[in-house]
Amino acid sequence: MKGIPKLIQTRADLQNLFAMYNAKQFDENEVATFTMRVRALYATQYHKVPILDIQGALITTYYFPEAKKGGITEDEHTIKDVEHVADPDSEPGATQYTESRITLSKAPHKDVKVLSLYMEDNHLVHHGFDIAELKYILGVLKNAKIDD
Repeated sequence: MKGIPKLIQTRADLQNLFAMYNAKQFDENEVATFTMRVRALYATQYHKVPILDIQGALITTYYFPEAKKGGITEDEHTIKDVEHVADPDSEPGATQYTESRITLSKAPHKDVKVLSLYMEDNHLVHHGFDIAELKYILGVLKNAKIDD
C-alpha cells in the first residue's frame, strides 16, 4: 500500500497503514491524515442527529427512529425513554413524525450539538474491524511524536 487512501475499507488496510506508521514511514502531515481517517472510521458505528433543545437529561431532536429505549450514546449515556412527536397536520392513518424527545440517563453537556447513537449493525461490524484494535490505534496516534 502506498500513501493513505481516502477511505480505510478493510481491517487489512488499517493494519497495513498502522504498520507503516510504526515503521515511521509517515511524515507529520500523513500522521495527521491517518489519524483523521481512523477517527472517521471509528465514527461510522454511530448514527448522528442534530439536537434542537436540551432540558437537563431530556433532548429534543428531529425525528430519530433509530432511538430506542436502552440505546447507548457515544458519550456512554443510556436512553431511558423515547417519545416520537407526531405532526398534528398529518393525515389520519398516515402519521408523520417531526421530533423525538429522548430522555438520557444523564444530562449531556450544554454545548453538545449532535446526539450520536451507537448502532449495533454498522459498517465496522460488516467489514470485520475490531473495535478494541481501533481504540488502541487511536490511543497510539493520540500520543504520536514525530521525529525530525
